Amino acid sequence: MTAPSFSEQRIELSNGPLTFRTGGVGRPILHLHGTGGPNLSPMLENLAQRHTIYQPVAPGFDGMPAHPSTRSVTDLADLQSEFIRKVIGGPSDVIGLSFGGWVAAWLAARHADLVDQLVLEAPAGLRDPGTGGLPDDPAELRRMLYAVPERAPKPTRSPEALARNRQVREGYAAGISLDQALLEALPRIKARTLILFGTKDEVCPVEKTGRRLKAGITHSHLSFIYGAAHALEYDQPERVARLIGAFLERGEAFLVRNPEAA
Repeated sequence: MTAPSFSEQRIELSNGPLTFRTGGVGRPILHLHGTGGPNLSPMLENLAQRHTIYQPVAPGFDGMPAHPSTRSVTDLADLQSEFIRKVIGGPSDVIGLSFGGWVAAWLAARHADLVDQLVLEAPAGLRDPGTGGLPDDPAELRRMLYAVPERAPKPTRSPEALARNRQVREGYAAGISLDQALLEALPRIKARTLILFGTKDEVCPVEKTGRRLKAGITHSHLSFIYGAAHALEYDQPERVARLIGAFLERGEAFLVRNPEAA
């Protein structure tokens, strides 16, 4: 299987410029990145064989210009709605990873007409204060992100750049770990939703976060990737791509085992 090529582009939005990667062919997917910044994971490269991937860099991450009027997670969701309209040109499937999952949930709640199907991979924003989260110690952080350390990506950012990304994320989060407003807004999500967690995830505690999402989103499915920690797209890329691909391409039928895939 030939890896699809991706290009970097730039778009001027009402609040300022936004840089994004795009590649692949087929039905569009908007992929919203986590705290570390955007990466083209093996899972995304797999999906790009059948989908066109759009991966914007949230303002402030990876040294990109901040947008003075984009200050919160809901502001980011509104920004992504403009991106969908101007770049993708219509409703899109959306995948949000960790912090990006928090943004994606707000995007689907505030702009339901723009989200066809939604995938929330270990989303942030719904954990109890004092539980989970990202540790400061690099070795402990690596342990919590990757259950299979040898599958972790090669570093493409310096420790200083990663620290800056984390500061940007904390600025958007404003000290919130349990977003009560989002919890109340979950029933407004109309998209069919796949909620996905690794069974070894200690960053976003599975039990409460997963159950809150499942109870709040009407058309949702809660699934688990056994043996994976928080970085699902690297720990188990083939299994995650297969599950997400089946969900996006087959809808409710993704629950039914496909004999041809056995």
